[in-house]
Amino acid sequence: MIAWQGDNVFVLRFARFYRETFILTTRATVAALFFISSVCFAQTAPKTTMPAKQKPATPAPAAGVAPETAAKPAAPTAASTVPENAIVITIPGVCPPGTPAENCTTTVTRADFEKLVNAMNPNMPADAHRSVAAGYAQLLAVYDQALKMGVDKDPKLQIQLRVREMSMLAQMLPEKVAEDSKPTQAEVQSYYAENSAKYEEFKLRRIVVLKSASSGLKPEELKAFADKIRERAAAGEDPDKLEVEAYKETKSAAAPPNTDLGWKRKGAMDPRHEPQILPLKSGEISPVMEDGQAYYIYKVESKRQQPLESVQKDIETTLQRERAQKTMKGLIENIKPQLNEAYFGPEPQKTPPTGQQTPPKQ
Repeated sequence: MIAWQGDNVFVLRFARFYRETFILTTRATVAALFFISSVCFAQTAPKTTMPAKQKPATPAPAAGVAPETAAKPAAPTAASTVPENAIVITIPGVCPPGTPAENCTTTVTRADFEKLVNAMNPNMPADAHRSVAAGYAQLLAVYDQALKMGVDKDPKLQIQLRVREMSMLAQMLPEKVAEDSKPTQAEVQSYYAENSAKYEEFKLRRIVVLKSASSGLKPEELKAFADKIRERAAAGEDPDKLEVEAYKETKSAAAPPNTDLGWKRKGAMDPRHEPQILPLKSGEISPVMEDGQAYYIYKVESKRQQPLESVQKDIETTLQRERAQKTMKGLIENIKPQLNEAYFGPEPQKTPPTGQQTPPKQ
């Protein structure tokens, strides 16, 4: 354990020191890791890429090697073998006032050092721990001397500590509000029922008719051609075949894109086209839509409703975020201090936006 802690001076000052130290040490650590990993990758990268989220197969044991000895688990890191109650930082000469010189030492265990690091930044890389520990020891020594010289008795310090404590609590409040804003299962089910259209999925095909300059067709001819393609798609012709034909007709050099867009739901489609796709039923064809580069024709092959189980986490996150934001917004908007104008002066008039004039007083 930490042999002695004092009061809020240590905690608040260390918070500021830690952030500054962490920024410096992390930059150096990240740069070094990037360089090392780049070199290693250049030397050992395989010629083929493993598919995403696929675990590599376990290599077969070498000839003559017993199966039980062929594959061994990775050795634990040195830090993980140190007991939690083991002392990891020792600072001679730092101790509370009145401690005999022969006993004047401050020690920190692994458990307390890791609690401190996790409280400041749980994602701090292990390579930065040494630098932070060294800075931590220096801070404890300076803190010790400040107490002995009575710096903690300065009234100005007490005010600054109070303001910093308020600031830190205010910064942590949104996290606590979000934690307390988790919805119940009944609320999740109610939201799902009220927003069922949001979780409807469309199996889409899309035919693209490019406005190719080499086609030789006039704009009205190209539009008429796109309309004809739509009519044939509505009659049941294969979208892939129609798109290939469209690319040939417009003499487009590029290869036709895949017409199969897979399953899409509201918010995941092209925002320019989504409003005209959502009302479509299974088997229906959209109107011809266009932009400066092409005409677009969509076909809804089928529709389905996503089950609650597959969108449960999505809904929980949405409700939790909305509720937390509403709580914080209400808190801020309700703060309307009344200031003594005899001391602060009258509130300055707001400058109207450019182009608007302040209405004359009646």
